[in-house]
Amino acid sequence: MVAVGVAFGFLLTASGLGNYRTIHDGLLLRDPYIYLMMASTVATAGVGVALLRRRGRTLFGAPLRIPRHPVRREAVYGGAVFGVGFGVGATCPGITVSAIATGSWWGGVVLAGILAGLWLRGRVTR
Repeated sequence: MVAVGVAFGFLLTASGLGNYRTIHDGLLLRDPYIYLMMASTVATAGVGVALLRRRGRTLFGAPLRIPRHPVRREAVYGGAVFGVGFGVGATCPGITVSAIATGSWWGGVVLAGILAGLWLRGRVTR
């Protein structure tokens, strides 16, 4: 799992999604790069799911089951809070650890925000 995390962080950093200006310009609709990147990942995942559905089994041989869940109010609220945090921080949360590892102090601020959000969620759900 560490190797997957390292690869993920490397690819996010190499793609420029760890760059504040890239995210900031995308959120201000000045540059379509982040949206094109997201579209390419959704398309890739869609092709993968379609291939798995055709096969009917996972790569490990288990039956493929894709659960469907109704949209919950809590998920909508959580998505809104996530979006506000993404917009205020102009940083992809997935890049946080990579940002810290490469010496970005902003990654520490984002990590503090993520931890505060997790703490708040725990308080609200109790």
